Amino acid sequence: MLLIFGFAFQLPVAMWALTKTRIVNSNFWKDNLRYVVIFLVILGAIITPDGSGITMWFVVGPLMLLYVIGIIAIQIDLRITKYN
Repeated sequence: MLLIFGFAFQLPVAMWALTKTRIVNSNFWKDNLRYVVIFLVILGAIITPDGSGITMWFVVGPLMLLYVIGIIAIQIDLRITKYN
């Protein structure tokens, strides 16, 4: 579980890098938000050690927060590059 959170903290950086290199369009992240939430809930259910839903949400919550932080960082970067 520690390794998964280690990779998860790289999520906003990976999202920004994929958008900056134009591999992925910036709207892709917002358009697929509902699929990401479903994927993260399933992933959280798989990787949590016990069967309680509370532990699953303790895993899913930070992952969703990191995804949203990535979207916000991309939008800020697009505004900065648009004005320069």
